[in-house]
Amino acid sequence: MAKPVNHKERKREICATSIRLFAQRGYQDVNFGTIAKECGISRTLVYTYFKDKRTIFNQAIIELTTAAADKYRELARSEMSADAKLRELCVTVFALLFDNRDFLCVIVDRLCAYRMTGKLPVENIMRHTLGFKRIVHSMIVEACHRGEYDSSLDPNKATALVYSQFEAAILQLAVSGGAGLASMIGQMNLLLSSFR
Repeated sequence: MAKPVNHKERKREICATSIRLFAQRGYQDVNFGTIAKECGISRTLVYTYFKDKRTIFNQAIIELTTAAADKYRELARSEMSADAKLRELCVTVFALLFDNRDFLCVIVDRLCAYRMTGKLPVENIMRHTLGFKRIVHSMIVEACHRGEYDSSLDPNKATALVYSQFEAAILQLAVSGGAGLASMIGQMNLLLSSFR
């Protein structure tokens, strides 16, 4: 009797293997045959889960952003202070970035390739980042309303500053690889403390 297949798990496995291959060999040098061989399945089976490499790439981004959104929903229900919620969310996001360094390399590589062709997918980037910026903004506004942050703090500028820390972390992890998780968290905590 054949063992039942967990399709969600197989899809995740194909996605994770693809991202690792993209990081090792470059996005352009990986095809479905390579992915299938590395996963130990047929090329046709890979096509039943993903129609092309872009779909795999987008799925990986969705999984990464969903993990951050799940943490936000969990924090939103907690009784913690708004500042503590924001700090906890930042730790979660930095850990996700740190754990997905290979994928960050792929993202930076793809963005550079798109820029060279003049076809930068701005709308896709905006869709993935706007939701996260809204979450950060709402937490900062909540902290201001509760008196946890200085009442004269501009939430829009504060959100931009927080987001710039994530952009810096992405660049450090993808390009130099030398950023440490504790260092990134420490810098963010210093920034958030300045909002008081």
